[in-house]
Amino acid sequence: VDVADSINETMERLMAENEGLHLNAISDQGYYINVAINSVLNNLLLGAILAIAVLAIFLRSIRPTVIIAFSIPISLLFALTLMYFSGVTINMISLAGLAMGVGMLVDNSIVVIENIFRLRSEGKSAATAAVVGAKQVTGAIAASTLTTVCVFLPVLFTQGLTRQIFADMGLTVAYSLLASLLVALTLIPAAAANILTKEPPPSKMQQKMVNKYLHLLKLNLQHKWVVFVIAGGVIVVTGIAIASMGTSLMPSVDYGQLSITLTAEDEEASESEVQALATETMQLIMDNVEGLDIVAALENSGGAMSMFNTSSDSKAISMYVLLDTDSGVSGAEAQKEIEQLTADLPVVLEINGAGADMSMIGSSGIEIQIKGEETDSMAMAAEEIANLMAGIEGLTNIDAGLDENSPELRVIVDKNRAMEYNLTVAQVYQALAAEIATEQEVMQITLEDKQYPVIIASDPDHQLSRESLADFSFEVETTDISSGETQTQTVYLSQIATIQEAESPSSINRTNQSRVHSVTAAVDDEHNIGLVSRDLEAALADYQPPAGCTIEIAGENVQIQDAMQDLIKMILLAAAMIYLIMVAQFQSLLLPFIVIFTIPLAFSGGLLTLVICGMEVSVIAMIGLLLLAGIIVNNGIVYVDCVNQLRLDGMEKHEAMIEAGRRRLRPILMTALTTICSMFAMVFSQEMGAEMIRPMAIVATGGLIYATVLTLFLVPALYDLFQRKAAKAVAIEEDEIEEKE
Repeated sequence: VDVADSINETMERLMAENEGLHLNAISDQGYYINVAINSVLNNLLLGAILAIAVLAIFLRSIRPTVIIAFSIPISLLFALTLMYFSGVTINMISLAGLAMGVGMLVDNSIVVIENIFRLRSEGKSAATAAVVGAKQVTGAIAASTLTTVCVFLPVLFTQGLTRQIFADMGLTVAYSLLASLLVALTLIPAAAANILTKEPPPSKMQQKMVNKYLHLLKLNLQHKWVVFVIAGGVIVVTGIAIASMGTSLMPSVDYGQLSITLTAEDEEASESEVQALATETMQLIMDNVEGLDIVAALENSGGAMSMFNTSSDSKAISMYVLLDTDSGVSGAEAQKEIEQLTADLPVVLEINGAGADMSMIGSSGIEIQIKGEETDSMAMAAEEIANLMAGIEGLTNIDAGLDENSPELRVIVDKNRAMEYNLTVAQVYQALAAEIATEQEVMQITLEDKQYPVIIASDPDHQLSRESLADFSFEVETTDISSGETQTQTVYLSQIATIQEAESPSSINRTNQSRVHSVTAAVDDEHNIGLVSRDLEAALADYQPPAGCTIEIAGENVQIQDAMQDLIKMILLAAAMIYLIMVAQFQSLLLPFIVIFTIPLAFSGGLLTLVICGMEVSVIAMIGLLLLAGIIVNNGIVYVDCVNQLRLDGMEKHEAMIEAGRRRLRPILMTALTTICSMFAMVFSQEMGAEMIRPMAIVATGGLIYATVLTLFLVPALYDLFQRKAAKAVAIEEDEIEEKE
């Protein structure tokens, strides 16, 4: 970004110094990075405002709302400070972590202030309510914060693309949540003791809501099977829907910029003819496509500006179309219009979005790697695979990699015939190599302290050619067996070798010391790379490559699968760490499973929301699942911890569950709604670059809404089902400790 800003400043200075000079940046990655960052910042600010609005509605008082609202900027400043010292830059991923977590920053403060409110309504003084209220929920909010933070800890054990994407987000979320925990246990009680001097006003509407919930909770405990059937049914439906969902590495982002590679249909067209076609194409675009800002074109010289040009044709023309960001015309709409306008022209256009697309960090499209040692067999396999790929719906721009082959002459020496003339294959090669070499440095001479090479050049009139190759002769000495005399004999190449014309690859690529030839293809806009890759894998399962060749699928889908496998491992490891934290909190091996059961509920709700929105399962969407695993258990922890405390105080189990529901309904709804509303800004944002973060926000929002509703009913049902024994406090008297010492 700094480099791009410096270049833009230099351009402005040059235009100011030189009258009549006009410069336009047709490719500026810094601009798109700034646009994306500003989009996330706007969503972060809007999310914070929505979260504070939710607090105001529930608390119905300006003082506690202001107290809790202060936890947002303080936590963000704390997180930014730690980001600076840990070397985390301000980028889309790190800011997305802050935007996703802005609603969670008030969760701990809500639980603390709500408990203080409850104690104040029971008649306790402000100071007593602040101290006791914070102390009662310290364990629960500490455990819930750690469960959210620890889901990103497995990032430390991953490598490659997964680590690059998740590391910054994990650190920013962890920093901000740890800061919010510190604020909730220090600033909030101190402020509450001095500011909340009056008892909070009762709310009839909220009391009706609590009474309605308690009525439903009692029915739920009597008919637990209903909620179990609903939860199980949603999981089954989600599993069926996922099977037909497509996958992608990163969501496609429309930045209003297109790069076009233009080539003539006639491969023999001259450069001037190609330039004329490019001029005609540009004129059509400028006259008919709306919302244009800049249209530029340049020849494919292989320079820096060909970074988006995938053609190796030296006569190809690179064109760049920049749309006005205020026109409302998307890059996809402009691309379709350009394709329709040029349908009748004798040109081939390859159009790509040239903005700051995150897919640039990895491969794109589908690639089949053929490994072997015989180039002819590999070429045969490439042609067969290309023909097979042509029958797969959705694949376009299939390239067998054979177009760039160059003709060659192969000299195949008959070893037995050569030995009859006392020749070896190596000798034949050396003689031919020396003859083909037109120049050869034989020595260096020194004149006036300077060295000059002495080069012997071949006579052009006597150089070896394709026509004269067969007549190339060797002077060999043979011994007559009968007389023992040595004779000099002339042997022609045609006597000992066969000369063939063939095609040879222009370059040879190797991976792990094996020759590799690639067959590539792109996926059109109407199909998904994950689903197309499944069809291709099924077709290749019945394909038998030539002897000595092996095939391997590479490309974007392999990166998707690797990233998804890493994510699944991270989620499993995160679930294990969440379980261990809850074991320490509840001092039970069974109780944590009650809360852990809410994780698959959240996942099913998040993925089902993704299906309803018609989106693909991308790596960014999976980040939402990972974050959801840490968020959704928080409400369950707070509820179960409250039930345990009430039972330890002597309350009967069902009575404790009902009372815990009454006490924790409002904080559970508040924490869930603040997080959900803060994500709404990213879900519905129409700013440029918002598509990148939207899948993550949709998954987290949908999963949190669904799982919050079921948590209010499923967790009590599971608790009632599994927790049958009476609660016992684990206590050790001081005199017992002294006796042991």
